[in-house]
Amino acid sequence: MKLSTNSSVSSNQTKQFRPNPVNKHMATLRLTLIIILLLTTHLLMGQARISNDPPEVIAVFEAMYQYDLREAEKMLNSLDQKRINSNLIELTRANLLWWWLISGDESRDYAREMESGLKSLIDKQKLKPIERMSQDELFTMVHAYAYLTRLDIFREKYFKGILNLSSTMKYLEAILVQHDRYDKFMLVAGLYHYFASATMTEYPIFIPFFALAPKSNRQLGYQLLKKCSAMPNLLIQNEALYYTMKINYQLEKKFNEALLIADQLIQSYPNNLTYQFHRMMILLDAGRDTDALVQYQRLRQVSATAPYLNQSQRDHMVDEARKKLEKKKINLTI
Repeated sequence: MKLSTNSSVSSNQTKQFRPNPVNKHMATLRLTLIIILLLTTHLLMGQARISNDPPEVIAVFEAMYQYDLREAEKMLNSLDQKRINSNLIELTRANLLWWWLISGDESRDYAREMESGLKSLIDKQKLKPIERMSQDELFTMVHAYAYLTRLDIFREKYFKGILNLSSTMKYLEAILVQHDRYDKFMLVAGLYHYFASATMTEYPIFIPFFALAPKSNRQLGYQLLKKCSAMPNLLIQNEALYYTMKINYQLEKKFNEALLIADQLIQSYPNNLTYQFHRMMILLDAGRDTDALVQYQRLRQVSATAPYLNQSQRDHMVDEARKKLEKKKINLTI
């Protein structure tokens, strides 16, 4: 009996410690879920940081896009500089001055104001070592120089524009190597990759200028801009949409895609004369003269009825559109 009892205990112990197939399956499942969770966390951490601009700044840009520039300036001047980063405020001011400039308003010297503000912004931090700059400071430097270049080209000071653009290179290199870590870096990288590559293709005379510049990839640039056009940050999204619209009709000749983007922008901001103007240009470049003329009439209607505009602004974009149509010998009375 003793032997029999011991034998029974030994048998029970064996059953007790024998792996249960169900438990083994659950353990495997738990381990798999943990691995998936870790991988997902890694991927999420590797995604671009989404900039969180203050709602007061977003409101200024909303007013700009609506072509209510006076209200945008009023809101900009009321921003709390103790709470909002001064670099962001000054970049926003440069953007607003640009909108004033292209709107046709002639009441102030917007170009001089814009240049003075941007140079002051650059001087404030250009002595700081790049390795000690924050993401926002790097973006500020590249964006400030880019605005100066845009202004120089507008004033047909091309050589000066090239010099300003060359000053961005060391900051640009720091951004390009981490373009997927910050949405504003992604926008900068997209613009650089596309336009640097496209410029060398379309205008070979500029190839020597890019000899010491970072390598560029036209396709990658466009992909990054498309990704930015779906970003939750309104400013990143709108800038990316605007540039992909212009790229599609001016460089890629993909007029249907450009028209879709123009319609998307106009649906959000129907009183924006710049967007209305570009819609006409897309149709004109696509050879759709009759549709372009219809859009010209639409531009005239919006210019006459949109609130917030002074007479110079109402006339400016319509005059520019009329010149484009007359250059193609389109009868404006149709």
